[in-house]
Amino acid sequence: MYTGYDPQREAEAAMKRAAEAEGADRQRLIRLALAWHQLARDPQDEHSSAGRISRIG
Repeated sequence: MYTGYDPQREAEAAMKRAAEAEGADRQRLIRLALAWHQLARDPQDEHSSAGRISRIG
């Protein structure tokens, strides 16, 4: 199923926004980038990546 999102591009964009942010907003954006990066690494394995993402936060 194609959603129109490119996880790698989204991860890079979130990290760029995190670099410009401060405090809690920066941390939130870093976690978001990590989640997008995980999706980019393993898009077919939804069950195992969901478990790994939930352990980050």
